[in-house]
Amino acid sequence: MTKVNFSTTPTIVPVQQHERIHILDILRGFAVFGILAVNISGFASPSILPGYLPPDPMPWYDALGESVMRFLAEGKFYTIFAFLFGLGFSVQLSRAEAKGANIRSFYPRRLWVLFGFGILHALFFWMGDILRLYALLGFALLAFRKRSNRTLLTWAIIFFILSFFVLGLIGGPAGGNDPIPGFDVAGMARQAYTSNSFLAVVIFQAVLLLPDFVIIALAQGLSVMALFLLGLLAGKSQLFEQLEENRTLLKRTLLIGFSIGLAGNSVMLLARDPWLASLGFTIGAPALSAAYVSALALLSLRVGWLSALGNVGRMALSNYVLQSIVCSFLFNGYGLGLYDQVGMSGLWGIVFAIFAIQIPLSNWWLERFQFGPLEWIWRSLTYRQLQPMRRPLNRVLMA
Repeated sequence: MTKVNFSTTPTIVPVQQHERIHILDILRGFAVFGILAVNISGFASPSILPGYLPPDPMPWYDALGESVMRFLAEGKFYTIFAFLFGLGFSVQLSRAEAKGANIRSFYPRRLWVLFGFGILHALFFWMGDILRLYALLGFALLAFRKRSNRTLLTWAIIFFILSFFVLGLIGGPAGGNDPIPGFDVAGMARQAYTSNSFLAVVIFQAVLLLPDFVIIALAQGLSVMALFLLGLLAGKSQLFEQLEENRTLLKRTLLIGFSIGLAGNSVMLLARDPWLASLGFTIGAPALSAAYVSALALLSLRVGWLSALGNVGRMALSNYVLQSIVCSFLFNGYGLGLYDQVGMSGLWGIVFAIFAIQIPLSNWWLERFQFGPLEWIWRSLTYRQLQPMRRPLNRVLMA
């Protein structure tokens, strides 16, 4: 006997593969690479912790690697991720409205699941986890879902201005490394991460779980909120669903973003005054990020090999956490024990090696499965039903 559903409540289902906007996956894949380039120094040494003193003198090749990372990567890739988070929210909002559904029926649950991932990620692998911040600010994003484009842009500018002031107050982009009286945090990190005990690492990260999150929220929270709103604005304008029609706009954004980004990041890198460095960072990081996004969007209209990068982005959450697992094994004492042994020039080599593996691994996985493993869990918990994991057999044979 056929079961009839008499409910008039619209059924909310995940975005299907044919509905995906592929340039967004390409951008996520690119951001996954950049996030690793920025984060890896925190896995490899206590460089992001209070009391850390860099080698003096630092070899020229490591100093060059550090400068390249700060100029091209620092602040640029969480910017892209945050922008895409807001844009993805816009896509989900428009599709829910098209089905006559209320996004509040499932989106808060999606955020709580993401927050749970972030807690576990920060506790076991990476203290600098950004998922918790995105999840909590996602609730604030809900409040802007019905605002006008003018209101979104106005608030984005306000949040960027506030971000500049907060960043200047905490010492600029390179601030936060001053020692804490009575606590040798860098020394404690060395003791935990060079031990052969996974438990010692977890205990250390548990102690810093809350204070580290507060620092991340202060340093990045306001700019992330601004980028959420800009992503929501871009989604409402369907910018990335009409790339060909917006080719001229993308070219202008590339030129302007690169010019401003070059100037702003030069100021950020060279300025001694924390307020001037903060101004350069606040302006330069989003500008260069906009140039990256525009360049990839234009490239996607011409070259097909970017689809491999898109597969990394389709399972961005899984790849983000996988990077943490791999880096924990490489640098911590219970793994290869390379903590505090590799300079920035060597870390760049490790970044490229890890990402070079993630590209074919993502392609191989998605030939067989519809989602990354963490994406599957995220969707299943969000929609409160197990999602189909394996790809249909005929698609696998044709892939």
